[in-house]
Amino acid sequence: MSARSVFDGAVFMPSQRKLLEDFKRDTHPDKVNLAGREYVGEHGHTTWLPLVRKIKQQIATDPTLTPEHPPILGIPEFTRRATELALGKDSPAIMESRVFGVQTVGCTGAVRLGAELLRSCYCSSSSWSGPILLSSPCDDSLAGTFKAAGIEDVQYYRYWDAESNGVCVENIVHDLENAPEQCVVVLFASGHRPTGAELSQEDWKRVAEVMVAREWGIFSTC
Repeated sequence: MSARSVFDGAVFMPSQRKLLEDFKRDTHPDKVNLAGREYVGEHGHTTWLPLVRKIKQQIATDPTLTPEHPPILGIPEFTRRATELALGKDSPAIMESRVFGVQTVGCTGAVRLGAELLRSCYCSSSSWSGPILLSSPCDDSLAGTFKAAGIEDVQYYRYWDAESNGVCVENIVHDLENAPEQCVVVLFASGHRPTGAELSQEDWKRVAEVMVAREWGIFSTC
């Protein structure tokens, strides 16, 4: 799958498969693939983290847990704590009760719910239909998720730099400064897929300055 960027005419390949192919071709004896979604052992089998195994055992033996479905927006205590973790307990938005969380089935479920919210709030009441800006590369499912929700205009900003083998914040800032008006930018707060590479605190400040200056919507996933 390929997609053309509006910024300089370059063709970006937001494909996890390409990274996997590059990994397979690499002959370095100590290579490590960090692009997957699961932890695997030396023989390629999925490995449970000890903490995850312990929690699963606790859940299975906890007599206080019931099989009823949670409320439609999720478990209130969970969403409250998740929101506080994302924004900070002292966030003005939280203190003023302007924020609430919704529990979803995994990352893709959260992205689809957010895409539906954008479509219902903006697409149906105005001429806005995008663009959505995704990082290049990014998870293969993201573009399809937005398009399935009716938002067809999906574009990309440069994130990974193959020459430096890391994130290039200069490219990110340049592309965001020169992107179309009324964008909604998708940012990975942590665990960027498929590279696993993170922005530093200083990098985030630079990105935030651009977002504030251009008065854009932010769509964060982690």
